[in-house]
Amino acid sequence: MKQSLRMLALGFLISAVLLLVFDTFFSSSAQAEKSAEPEKTTTTKADDSSYKKKYEDLLASQELAKSQAAEAQKAAAAKKKAEEEKAKQVKKFTLVIKKGDPSSKAGNELQAAGIIKSGSDFDKFLRANGYEKYVRDGAYNVNSTMTADQIAKIITHKN
Repeated sequence: MKQSLRMLALGFLISAVLLLVFDTFFSSSAQAEKSAEPEKTTTTKADDSSYKKKYEDLLASQELAKSQAAEAQKAAAAKKKAEEEKAKQVKKFTLVIKKGDPSSKAGNELQAAGIIKSGSDFDKFLRANGYEKYVRDGAYNVNSTMTADQIAKIITHKN
């Protein structure tokens, strides 16, 4: 048992040494370091002016990007504000329930008209509170400020 563990440890040691040698001498990063010799540069006025121009162009593009981002934020804020204003408006709707229509149809129509957020949630509310079997046919005026309970009482003629 000891002998096999020693051989295993020796194997790990040899493989680690081989990987280190390979990485040091044969890897692409080592080759790149050897081939990259320091370049000799001489600074002239032409080089300075081109760097200045590049720097000025970079600054100008950054300023342009900042202004475009600010405009995009303003547009997004205006759009959000308009949506909030639209959501705050009271929507009125006449719900028409025909004889034999399921209660889920009323919920779907209310959702399509923007009176409630979810028709399936409204249908679940009707079932959970015992309103489902009392929905009556007819035309009912509802608006977006009403609660699910208020709408349910209107369409079931319960007060």
